[in-house]
Amino acid sequence: MELAVSQQIEIISEKDYILVIPPDGLDFWEIFLALGRLIPMREFQEKNDIWVFREGHVDFVYADLLRLKEFVKNHYPANAKGEKTAIVAGTNTQRILAQSYANIGRDLPRRIKVFADFKSAEDWIRK
Repeated sequence: MELAVSQQIEIISEKDYILVIPPDGLDFWEIFLALGRLIPMREFQEKNDIWVFREGHVDFVYADLLRLKEFVKNHYPANAKGEKTAIVAGTNTQRILAQSYANIGRDLPRRIKVFADFKSAEDWIRK
């Protein structure tokens, strides 16, 4: 069941998790918009999530990671049961940025782990 589509961001509620697929590449505002739509969703409060990033233009800097962390920290629902966020990064640059986010987000309510392939991310989310 597709929950929301905005500016090509796909947010799909699967049986065991929520799948988030931003447009190709890596763009701060697209991710920020996706978080703004995802966090208030009832499904997000109940399930873990997987973000899948694909190759494309990167319009993102390290300082953006801090802004995203603050947004999540300030808006995360207190009663959420989801415990994990998996990030599937399509390129080396995306993996570096995603791992940096996982490192600075260690004190966020969800554990964040970066993967190079979807199957590994899905297996971890389902554990």
